[in-house]
Amino acid sequence: MALAMTPEPTAPEAPVDAVPGRLRTCIVTGGTAAPERMIRFVVGPDGDVVPDLARRLPGRGMWLRAERAVLEQAIARKAFARAARAAVKAAADLPDRVEMLLLGRVLEDLSRARRAGRAVAGFVRVEQMIGRHRAGLLIVASEADGDGLAKLEATGLPIERLGDAAALGGVFGRDRAVYVAVARDDASGQFIQRIAGGAARWRGYRSNGAG
Repeated sequence: MALAMTPEPTAPEAPVDAVPGRLRTCIVTGGTAAPERMIRFVVGPDGDVVPDLARRLPGRGMWLRAERAVLEQAIARKAFARAARAAVKAAADLPDRVEMLLLGRVLEDLSRARRAGRAVAGFVRVEQMIGRHRAGLLIVASEADGDGLAKLEATGLPIERLGDAAALGGVFGRDRAVYVAVARDDASGQFIQRIAGGAARWRGYRSNGAG
């Protein structure tokens, strides 16, 4: 499924409650964690609950553990209304929207790596980057299987599953892409940590759903 990657709105500076370094408390579980392991939500101008993945939107933040099941519980238990102390609206499709936003953010980072000449798609080009000892991270679509996947696993390079072939293909201007390689990070940009971390965050969110 191809995604249209629309940049999230940004504010001039992060709100006080979104400044890194402090643990946040989940409004559903009561547990605490670093902001990188949570998702921040705010109340929009129309009273809607808005996900703030970049942690930059103004307003008092409401934090949830970055798991789909926890968000589903927050909606069912009206936890956002209690946390905001107001009649707020959390759309039924909010868990799906958050999943799409998480995936979109990683794909945008991958797109930046492609534009910088540091990411390639297609098994042959991936093998070439590996052969030149430039590959630092391999990305595979959900369809990856069989000999192709086994060959990449045998390289010992880190592998992240991310989206499907259509979503990865959209990053590279093609219909489908099953195999992607990202070059080792250097002074020109730190792509691998962001892409690998974002992929793990997306998978962690969707693998912890009620269904």
